[in-house]
Amino acid sequence: MKIQDIARLANVSVATVSRVINNNDNVREETKERINRIIKENNYYPNIIARNLSKKENNTIGIIIPDIKNLYFASIMDGIVNEANRRNLNIILGCSNENFELQAKYIELFIEQRVKGVIIAVTQNSYDKIDFFDQTSSKIPLVLIDRKIDKQMPGVFFENFYSVYGVVEKFIKHGKKKIGFLAGPQTISTAKERLDGYKKALKDNGIKYDKKLVLYGDFTLESGYNLGKEILEREIDAIYISNNSMTLGFLKVLKELNINSENIKIATFEDNEIIRFIDEKIVSYNMPFSELAKKSIEILESLLKNDTSNTTVEINL
Repeated sequence: MKIQDIARLANVSVATVSRVINNNDNVREETKERINRIIKENNYYPNIIARNLSKKENNTIGIIIPDIKNLYFASIMDGIVNEANRRNLNIILGCSNENFELQAKYIELFIEQRVKGVIIAVTQNSYDKIDFFDQTSSKIPLVLIDRKIDKQMPGVFFENFYSVYGVVEKFIKHGKKKIGFLAGPQTISTAKERLDGYKKALKDNGIKYDKKLVLYGDFTLESGYNLGKEILEREIDAIYISNNSMTLGFLKVLKELNINSENIKIATFEDNEIIRFIDEKIVSYNMPFSELAKKSIEILESLLKNDTSNTTVEINL
């Protein structure tokens, strides 16, 4: 069924039906009720894309995340969905799977569909793609979340450096000297900041950095598992693991090798219910995902008003 059919059944013009669909007040209440009843009875759903193309502005925002399977990004997405619903905004979601070309394709699609703006956690190889993001932000409001690129752009980020620094320093204060570290890809700003925080905590507390105690993974469960087997062959009394997926892989190794987790102090960056269920003693941060969601949409709305002040926010944990 098309909008013309709704207009014919309601004995009104297509323009009147369109005004009702778009919540325009310039329609008599009786007419509005009749049109809405006919829409409901005929299960008519407006073509949102066509509506967007017919208007210069709409109520839809595009969201791009790099890994929907990762609970961390799923939680970020959940926060944005809740905040968008509260503000009566629609969402189109794209998952880049850490693929820069797919990320660029989603952005182009969102521009074609004339979404209000894009909120994005960039792929791991986006860090130095300054020209791309400069060009994109000249076409559509763009807000980065979680991951930075090598230039200050509007965005909302969790504090990484001192969050890790504080945990590692507590380990040291409790007598831990052989602290292992499972790092993420150093092309991702969050992974680099977390490793830098670890190194600085060691240095400030008089412990020499030992590169044999630092292993590099890719933020996946598989890499946490493989690196876990490797680092457990070395002498460690504590370990910091850079994200929850790698932590789950590490815990799988402990179970297979029948190693009691109480013998090794374990920390990871973000808390989640699965890790708490497996081992509630693991040190982690309760992430304020709802605050990140709220701030990112607020910044996007500021950019839409050409207000570029206070468009970069770092959330302390």
